[in-house]
Amino acid sequence: MTARWSAGGDVGLDVLERVQRSLTVGMIMTPRDDLMTCRSEDTIAAVMLKNSMDYSFLPVVDGSDRYLGLFDAGHWFRRTPPDEPIGDSFEAFSEDLVIGADASIFEFVMQADERPTRLVVSGHKVAGLISISDLQQLPVRAALFTLITGLEIAMAKRIEAEWPDDSDAWKGLLSGARRADLEKKISEARQSDNFVSEIALTQLCDKSTVIYKGKLVPGSRKELKSAFRDVEDLRNNLAHANYYAETPEAAKNVCSVVRSILEIKTDLLEGIEQKRQEKEAAA
Repeated sequence: MTARWSAGGDVGLDVLERVQRSLTVGMIMTPRDDLMTCRSEDTIAAVMLKNSMDYSFLPVVDGSDRYLGLFDAGHWFRRTPPDEPIGDSFEAFSEDLVIGADASIFEFVMQADERPTRLVVSGHKVAGLISISDLQQLPVRAALFTLITGLEIAMAKRIEAEWPDDSDAWKGLLSGARRADLEKKISEARQSDNFVSEIALTQLCDKSTVIYKGKLVPGSRKELKSAFRDVEDLRNNLAHANYYAETPEAAKNVCSVVRSILEIKTDLLEGIEQKRQEKEAAA
C-alpha cells in the first residue's frame, strides 16, 4: 500500500506531514560507535557469551570493520550455542537490510514487525542500527501523536465533505447518549463564545462511529470498529504516558495499527478529493 500523507493544499495536514518527516530514523538509532559487533570467524558460543546485554541482532564486520551483515543472536537465546564459527550464518548486507538515517520513522515502523532490525546508513557508510525496541523512544511517541492527530483531522474533513450543510445527518449516526453529550458541549461553547464548529467538539470515538456507520471508507463495520478501537487504545496509551511498545508483541501491534491508520487516512483523503471534484463539476 502506498499511503498519501496529506491532502494537497490543506495547511493543517501539510504541517503535520512536515513534522512527521522531520522525525527521522537517525534520531532513534543506536550509533555505530556504541554497537557490539562480531566477525564471521568468531564462534557462536563465544559471541553469545560476550553478548551479556542479550542483543537480538549483532552486526558482522570484517577485519577492516566493514559491515558484512547481521547475525541473529536471538536464535540462540533458548538453544545451546555451538562452538563453531559464525561463517555464513548471518544475513548478508543488502538493500532490504538497510534504511537511510534521514528516512521517516514511519518508513521503519511500517515494516518493523517483519523486519525488526536494520542497519542505518548515512552517505556511504553504516551510521548505526535500529531495532523494533526503539519504538519506545520519545521521538516515536511524538511521531505517533502527529499521525493520530492527522487521522482525526482527515476524519473530520471527510465528514464535513459528506454533509457540508446538514450536521443533523451525521449527528444522527451517534448513539443517543453520545449525541446528547455533544449537543451539551455545543450549547456550552456557544454560550461562552468559544464555538468553532460542531465537528470540532466531537471525540475520536464519535468521528469513528460516523465514519463506519456512514460507510465513508471501505471495509465492514466489524473491521472498521476493530481498527478504530485499536487506534483509540494507542492514542490513550500515548496521551497518558503509558507503555505501548514494551514487549515485542506490543511493538508489533503498533506496526499493524500504523499501517491501518495510513490505509484509513488514504481512503479518507481520496473521499475528500472525490467530493471536491463532484462539487466543482456541479458548479
